[in-house]
Amino acid sequence: MAYYEDIIETQDGNSVLCILCKISLENRNTAIELHISGEKHKKKYLQKILILNNVLSDCCLLCYVQITDLDHIQTSKHQGQLQEICNFVEKDGAFIELPSMILQPWASTEQGTRSHCTICDQFVGFTVKDIKSHIQSPTHMRSKAMALQPFNGIFSVDDNNADLWCKICQKYFANYIEKIFDHIDDSEHYVKLSKIVRLIEGQDIVIDNYLTNSTEDKATCNRCKTLVSCNIDNLERHIKGKRHKNA
Repeated sequence: MAYYEDIIETQDGNSVLCILCKISLENRNTAIELHISGEKHKKKYLQKILILNNVLSDCCLLCYVQITDLDHIQTSKHQGQLQEICNFVEKDGAFIELPSMILQPWASTEQGTRSHCTICDQFVGFTVKDIKSHIQSPTHMRSKAMALQPFNGIFSVDDNNADLWCKICQKYFANYIEKIFDHIDDSEHYVKLSKIVRLIEGQDIVIDNYLTNSTEDKATCNRCKTLVSCNIDNLERHIKGKRHKNA
């Protein structure tokens, strides 16, 4: 079943679903083979291949060339274009969804194929030029930073798309996906944030607003119904204080 395992989905013990054709089939190899050899399925499968390779009619929109047959998609030039796109997407943190007839039924060969940026909620042309341009745009850079900020105390810098600010470490660093992950995994950041998290554990103190609001410098103590400056020294004093212990 290796040939069609990506388009046949098991529903139950007695039936399967052809994702391309949206048809339920008897869960037997002979029934599945009969379906995938049919003209309707072949047409759908060909459409999927065209979409995944950005081929519209007799033109490859990835390589900007006219083609006479589908042998083109196996050429080193075409595969190189696909690999370059995948490299951009992987480096960016996989926020770009490449066209797939299975996952994105809006795509069709008549409309041309498009990619989707999940954090900008924007459709992008399925070419190296379009995807690279979008990934490097100020809009995407800011959206990318915002997507990775929650619960790490990392914030965008006003009027500056190139840098980010970490309130935990009191440091600026470059707004690149690798730099964000490097900073979050850095021992200094990890130790400081972990120490605060461990300190407030079981104390009914929350720091959500502190971590997600760039101007908030307080933790919320729900037990005492008060705000506490969110740093280790103040939190320790509050937790050891009579008011908190007797609340």
